[in-house]
Amino acid sequence: MLKRFLTLFVTFFCFIVFVPPVKAAGFVEPVARDKTFSGKYVSQTVSDPIEIPAGEYKDVVVKIKNTGKSVWANVGPNYVSAYTVDPNYHNSKLAGKNWLAKDQPAKISATTKPGQIAEIKIRLYAPTKIGDYKEDFYLVSENKTWIAGTHFYLKVKAVAVKPKVNVTSVSDDNIGNSGLDGQDESELVNKEYNANLVAFSARSISAGGGEQVKFIVRYLNAGTVAWDNYSWQEAGSRPTGDSTTRVNITDPSWQSIQKITGGDSVVKPGDPLEVVYLFRLPAKQGNYIARFQLTANNHTLVGGTLELPITVTSDAPSGYQETVFSSARVLINEPTIRIGLYKTTDEVEFISSFPYKVYSGEVLKGDLPAGTKAMLNYSNGVYGFFGAGLDFTEGEKIRLVPYDPQNYFTLVNYDRKVSWKGAKNFNMYRGTFEYVYSPKSSMPYIVNELPLDEYIAGIGETSSGAAMEYIKAILVAARSYAYYNINNGLPASQRTFDVYATTVDQLYLGYNSEVLMPRVVQAEQATYGEMVTYNSTVVTTPYFGHSDGRTRLWSEAWGGTDKPWLQPVDCKYDEGQSMFGPDAAARADKDGWTYDQLLKYYYTGVQVEKIY
Repeated sequence: MLKRFLTLFVTFFCFIVFVPPVKAAGFVEPVARDKTFSGKYVSQTVSDPIEIPAGEYKDVVVKIKNTGKSVWANVGPNYVSAYTVDPNYHNSKLAGKNWLAKDQPAKISATTKPGQIAEIKIRLYAPTKIGDYKEDFYLVSENKTWIAGTHFYLKVKAVAVKPKVNVTSVSDDNIGNSGLDGQDESELVNKEYNANLVAFSARSISAGGGEQVKFIVRYLNAGTVAWDNYSWQEAGSRPTGDSTTRVNITDPSWQSIQKITGGDSVVKPGDPLEVVYLFRLPAKQGNYIARFQLTANNHTLVGGTLELPITVTSDAPSGYQETVFSSARVLINEPTIRIGLYKTTDEVEFISSFPYKVYSGEVLKGDLPAGTKAMLNYSNGVYGFFGAGLDFTEGEKIRLVPYDPQNYFTLVNYDRKVSWKGAKNFNMYRGTFEYVYSPKSSMPYIVNELPLDEYIAGIGETSSGAAMEYIKAILVAARSYAYYNINNGLPASQRTFDVYATTVDQLYLGYNSEVLMPRVVQAEQATYGEMVTYNSTVVTTPYFGHSDGRTRLWSEAWGGTDKPWLQPVDCKYDEGQSMFGPDAAARADKDGWTYDQLLKYYYTGVQVEKIY
């Protein structure tokens, strides 16, 4: 047991929110201490003025080019993020619930080398008063320097809320494992369970492996109902460069491998809740993101997620023992999944804001620089790649692999729209791109390979405006279904991919779905690694497109032998609609059911367990 005890505590009345040391008065281009840091605004995904219904939210991705000589980090003590200016560090009226602080909207999405383009996803809130608003921002390398030339601003027009319109169109391929029923993308989210993070011990942690950390967070109940009980839990901590490796930050003081602490004191709307807890730094040197989640009354709170950058400066001492909970299942590393996006005989256009390694089979051919387009084609067993001077034609499949699995790419000439999600083109995906001939289809397939939970975050089976517990139930079922498909059926060596991107399996829309539906991403994080098990084994969890007021036996739907966890149950809110649509959504919204209640109702005799 380590004797050193790292305490990061500041009382509420003197609570420190760590900010960069450089504070220029007013908005007069802040002075950069380090001249090797500089940048230039490139673009934003939504043009000014950004119209948002009063009281609602919209996400905007801002792109800034690194024009300096230093690398911009997105983790560690010198991570790069945006701050409000004019005046510097003021609380913004446009602050969304997921801002790091009222004066700090977000960090850059990935490490950005000189010449590359950084992206910052900012969730903007439209004040309830109709009118025009403007906010100015500037990039900062935390604890180091302002970044010269990175000023940008966003203009928001708060407009009157339009009446909700029900969208009834559905996908032509709406068959198989899908609960879609043509939901719209309403941001009229459940207002009952919301939280605002108002103070915390530190913005980042840097210490040796295995160090014990005392940490404090303070939230306000920003919802409309009292919290009769609360739970603070670990929610999928991970390394920054390898998303599939399991990270252990548990401390012996925790109640379980996932639940850290909790209480039953009543917290009324507007009242604060302070959580004091311990955790351990990962044993191995490196950069990590520790992720935690606050729940109340067994409901995941919107705004209740905390992501904490961690830098482990050295390995834990020899003989250090990580905490092990004897009653817990032995967790596995996060699996990788392969998704068949589409098949085509046309040339494929690939581009990314991040550098990608180019492979022909197992042979590394070189790097495709960020922002450089590549063209790929296939003819009579020969693959062609053309871009960045790496032109080649060979007989092996082509793989483009990112340096970080959270990086994403765009398939420029792929048009993938979904009728009930507007004009958005879902042609951007995280992780690895593979171009491979499929014997079954007799043509090349575009395959997306990435960590399983990155796939789950891009699932489009629900609306971002649905009840949070309903979204969580959908994603746990989706994760279970995908994991079962990874490990069953044809051997991996005999199949091109694990699941289709359509509702033949589950609707997967990728990175743009994450941007469009941030609450789905929060639900993924809150249930990270959780699946449905029967007798301790992960089972397939189909959810049906339509029902007549009850679910079906396996033999009724697909034939063959019945499965004990798939038994008929009544769907009291469902009259010819989807099982994981009106009935489950109503039970979550009207009856206050939690996600595990929903899953245990629709799947008989099951448990919801953390698998990784």
